[in-house]
Amino acid sequence: MSPRAVQAFRGIHYGRPANPGDRFSTLVDPAPGERSEPAAFPQLPGGLDWLLGPALAELPQREDAFQLNVFAPEGASGLPVLFYIPGGAFISGAGTVRWYDGGRLAAEGSCVVVSVNYRLGMLSHAGEIGGGNLGLSDLVQALRWVRGNIASYGGDAGKVTLVGQSAGAFYAFALSQLEETRGMVARTALLSLAFQPPLDTAETAGRRALAADVLEGKDPSAVGINRLLEAQARIGRAHAGKGLGIMPSADETMPADLFAPGAAARRLHVDELLLTHTASEASAFLGQAPEAAFDPSAVAGFLRAHFEDPQAVGTHLAALNPESPKAQLAGAMTLHQFETYATELALAVQAAGRKAACVRFEHAARDVRMGAAHGFDVPFLFGNRLDWADSPMLEGTIEEEFEAVGAHLRSLVLGFVNEGWGGVPNSTGVRPLNGADPHGYALDARGVRRVPLADRFAAKRGGAERRRRQLTG
Repeated sequence: MSPRAVQAFRGIHYGRPANPGDRFSTLVDPAPGERSEPAAFPQLPGGLDWLLGPALAELPQREDAFQLNVFAPEGASGLPVLFYIPGGAFISGAGTVRWYDGGRLAAEGSCVVVSVNYRLGMLSHAGEIGGGNLGLSDLVQALRWVRGNIASYGGDAGKVTLVGQSAGAFYAFALSQLEETRGMVARTALLSLAFQPPLDTAETAGRRALAADVLEGKDPSAVGINRLLEAQARIGRAHAGKGLGIMPSADETMPADLFAPGAAARRLHVDELLLTHTASEASAFLGQAPEAAFDPSAVAGFLRAHFEDPQAVGTHLAALNPESPKAQLAGAMTLHQFETYATELALAVQAAGRKAACVRFEHAARDVRMGAAHGFDVPFLFGNRLDWADSPMLEGTIEEEFEAVGAHLRSLVLGFVNEGWGGVPNSTGVRPLNGADPHGYALDARGVRRVPLADRFAAKRGGAERRRRQLTG
């Protein structure tokens, strides 16, 4: 059967400020049917533009870009909804960018695809680090819009699957735990969810002081947007190599133990979870640095700080890339921040009586600096090669490979969106964890195969995060 023709509805407003003119206002419902030219929230060039390409620069930037795009098969009625939350390290990105054209997903999956914007950077934090989490509240409002309006586009508000990537995965993970969104979400797919717990009170203090210094004590609601972006960039530079400068913080809405596997598994109000990551996530963050900038001592130091058995992990990584400390460090970072955490979470979800599986995306870019880097799976998921034509990470990827890898990934994700684990085709081989035979999966151009779980490598979670995990996980 041929895929159905798809209609695109772009620039739909899902909310408007309750207090017009207040850039830090919460949102209320928009005027019915309100639409405008697709835009992005104000942002500076992204740190991964060298991989992804320049598409975000094409969008106008506005502080009222409370928009989403909807892609729906013609004649749709009662279809499942794929609600896509894009990434961008909490400071860049937009659901309205051409990368996230959901036409192919909607056609092949017989579903309605929604891609959404949310406030970024300083705009998301009420002008100070440690306050607001307005990006999260924007997404709650967008889900309210879906609940009240998606039937008009052929979707079923009772069959919404969150699909979040990177920072979007953080938000999808949080939305799947919030009591406020119970009943709005049926299941969740987390693509490249990094272990990055919300900032605690102590971690916000320095960031807040730095922002106030850049703004010279001026009211952040009154200064120009460029001053806010300048403060945001200054905070980012101050935390380079140590983590994200700006990200969500723990408060009365965002649990401090959001990432504690046991606590998260108990809070989840979705019964089915799909966790994916790329094979070399951290190549995206190290790729532009020369090999000469890395040495074995840096790898050894990272392993000692982040793994219970650094020697075992080091032996494993050295066997994969014996001549490249840079690749070994990228592997260690990927293992610690993405793969082992996905495994810990999946096992906790399974122990709580829910269903979860871990899938590693292994297809790699032709450029060896990139490999299967953070974000490389996204064009294959959307299957819209032309919208990524100027993306450096796809240079040299032949069409047959693009189609084969994309078909495997879409089969997995769209089956999950349609009917959860019961809808994932048997041909993929992917099934949720079971206690008798726990294992993960790897996906590339050849298809999907079983692989060992990363639970053989125990990660140290360190400091406050580790203490929270021991107390609540």
